[in-house]
Amino acid sequence: MSVIDKPSVLILDLNNFSRFPTLPVGLITAVLRKAQHRVEVLSPLSVGAQGIPRESRAKPWSYWDERLRWWSATTRSKSVRAFRNSLGKFRSHRRSARGQEIMAALGASMDRRPDVILISAYLEYHDVIERVGAMGAERGIPVLLGGPAFHGRETREEWLKLPGLTGIFAGEAEGSIIDLVAHVLSNQNAPFPGYSAAGQPDGGLAAPLQELDDIPIPDYSDFPWERYPNRIVSMLTARGCGWGVCRFCSDVVTVSGRTYRTRSLENVLTELKFHHADGGTRLFCFSDLKLNSDLDLWRGLHEHFPKIIPDAKWTCAVHVGPRKDEGLTPADMLAARRAGLVRVTTGFETASPKLLKAMNKGTDPDRLADFLAAASEAGISTRLTAFTGYPGEDAEDIETTRQFLIRIRPHLDRVHLSRLLVQSGTPLEETLRTGTVGQGSIELLESNPLDAFTTHLNSSIHDPARRKAIAGLLRIVHQINRTQLQTSAQELEGAM
Repeated sequence: MSVIDKPSVLILDLNNFSRFPTLPVGLITAVLRKAQHRVEVLSPLSVGAQGIPRESRAKPWSYWDERLRWWSATTRSKSVRAFRNSLGKFRSHRRSARGQEIMAALGASMDRRPDVILISAYLEYHDVIERVGAMGAERGIPVLLGGPAFHGRETREEWLKLPGLTGIFAGEAEGSIIDLVAHVLSNQNAPFPGYSAAGQPDGGLAAPLQELDDIPIPDYSDFPWERYPNRIVSMLTARGCGWGVCRFCSDVVTVSGRTYRTRSLENVLTELKFHHADGGTRLFCFSDLKLNSDLDLWRGLHEHFPKIIPDAKWTCAVHVGPRKDEGLTPADMLAARRAGLVRVTTGFETASPKLLKAMNKGTDPDRLADFLAAASEAGISTRLTAFTGYPGEDAEDIETTRQFLIRIRPHLDRVHLSRLLVQSGTPLEETLRTGTVGQGSIELLESNPLDAFTTHLNSSIHDPARRKAIAGLLRIVHQINRTQLQTSAQELEGAM
């Protein structure tokens, strides 16, 4: 079959990251073009729509803003909660209104009559996808939706109610997209692994891809590179997480995170060489859940990165777990810094041993402190993620976390602090729902399949001692986040 005979595909990227092109879109584009499909990629950034912002240096007033947000999210006042919900709807409306440029560009692309439209999106874009589905239906063009968070059957069923949406694919599309497009265009009613459509039996989840080395190098040629602050390329060396048992974590239940699989070091190095030769790229963001899951690959990057891109800079996330060797010794950190690692993130969550055990986190605060000191002393900028509100948490647990942050503050550049969100499909949600584990002050309220989480009420939030402890924790986090990021890491600020 010639190129002209192949179906034409329009890919709409609604993830729209502000720092680098969207990796899944680049991968799908590469697979389709390798099979000689005609592909057009529409990135909102290319038509002036602002990308999703990432955290940067905190403003002087950010502490009080966070205090207000925390209070309004946890207050008993129904009127305040109603106002907060109304504000969220208003922001959604403004986002939708700002999307007129996207809709106009999409309309022009649809007028070129693609055979199928593929949308890559997170769940917050319901209103936009509804409009896209209507436009596709008006023109008789199938609209297929995919993304990481369609692992839940209830979520797929809720989204399939959108008029004009032809179907949803729940899986890693690189291995199936060619056959999926053919399946949809042939109007088959036969089951297709991972594919669900209105009026048809649910297709479940597609099996995880196993041979990751067979996936082509992402094609980022359609993205507006001139609109990004720096030329950063996002990469994955593996899928899933080498630890993968944290009870609260939704990343390991998504369509791409269910099992841990890795690429070969040679395959990863080949991609690094390509991006450097193709676009002069020297800045990389490894989007792996935990880059040190495979120690051979982790240390292989330390050894070979300087040989292929001597001036490279990169960022990644690691797990400080219970293994005797996590690849995070002072010697490892010096080797990583010499290889270009300038910024590292790790999931901290809390310094309370009691809560860490309940979460199945596998992290020891003292060992984490040693890692942060080693990374910082090697010249690597460090960042932690944390949250409050886990079942059983009290004021003492929060104070323990605050004291830990004070202790390691000289070795820390950023902290991302949030509140517990009970994500659909996680072990935490299951145990809270069934009551098989003591949930203390946590009461599940309402399942929200549209956004794949369950709302909950934590009655302990209103304890005066706990609220005082939260205020103290927010203050130290603000003080840390007010510091200037290390000069060597500034090009990658906001990438992770």
